[in-house]
Amino acid sequence: MKLIDRLKKIKHVEDIEQQIRLAKQHVRRLKTDAKAKSLLEEKLIVQEKVKEAERTLRKLRTLCFNIEDAILAGHYQPDLFCS
Repeated sequence: MKLIDRLKKIKHVEDIEQQIRLAKQHVRRLKTDAKAKSLLEEKLIVQEKVKEAERTLRKLRTLCFNIEDAILAGHYQPDLFCS
């Protein structure tokens, strides 16, 4: 799932932790899938998905406090965090 999709699902402060947890689970699931693949081409395709998922997770973790501040201030807009 892309970063913007995860950010759009955040409505309350509690949703931030939930989205981080779901992103972590997604990364783990993709890594397991990559190990299960037998062909190198399939593994490479899944590895690219893993990199994208890890990038999304890292960005969520980096932005979590800024997102929390924006929600508490009442002006949270997911599109502003996707630059």
